[in-house]
Amino acid sequence: MLGLVEYSKNIPKFAILIKTMKTEIAENYQNHQAFIKSVPERMVCGEGEVLYHARNEVRRLNHEGQVFIVKQFKRVNAIQQVIYTFFRPTKAARAYRFAAEFRKRGITTPREIAYIETAEHGLFTTGYFISEEARGRETHLDLREVKDFDTALADAVARQVVLMHSKGILHGDLNLSNFLYERQADGRFSFVMIDINRSHFTDGWPTDDQCLRNMVRMTHRRDLYTYLVRSYAEIRGWDAEATVSKALQLLHQFEHRRVK
Repeated sequence: MLGLVEYSKNIPKFAILIKTMKTEIAENYQNHQAFIKSVPERMVCGEGEVLYHARNEVRRLNHEGQVFIVKQFKRVNAIQQVIYTFFRPTKAARAYRFAAEFRKRGITTPREIAYIETAEHGLFTTGYFISEEARGRETHLDLREVKDFDTALADAVARQVVLMHSKGILHGDLNLSNFLYERQADGRFSFVMIDINRSHFTDGWPTDDQCLRNMVRMTHRRDLYTYLVRSYAEIRGWDAEATVSKALQLLHQFEHRRVK
């Protein structure tokens, strides 16, 4: 019989790789446990419809008549493995918890279903956030991507940002792709906010500086950005021209840091 050390030398590394999973599932989806826990394997096998694929990947999976939207976050590096294992909640965990916090504060976001964390050798590697499907059109398509943007929609976006700030929400990636909208029969707009895992929360209004800095990711298109900031300032009762001037400085600083 081979000794343990000699035996282990004859096993390929991938065969002795230890993988564990942490899973949290919303109460009303407990009857889908087996399917939800199989999501990492299904993603590896390429199951479902790809909705987005870049740094992270988003797929639509169907099971027993239910749609599951799965966001697979990029595998973390060695330093991040330690950070997310011992010191910080993962992006998947934050997305799951923040969804409930957004709704608690009156802002619509896709309802959370579950999150999954995979680990190897006791260290976190990859996170998955699973939610219900959101309906709506990405706002950037009718603002940033057209020559003459829809000013009524832009004003509605500004009102949505004011509303979130009034609820103490600083969306962590406030770009126009993360506003999904529908135009109601009466002409008003409703929004669903997505990609919320980097958000921050305050008790009451954030500071004026925090609010302006929160908006620098909205767009790099100057005419649109200026319009959005001016509309926001007018809703808040601020000096519009002074606010736009300050916001443009902040955008320039933000872009300069990105170039570096």
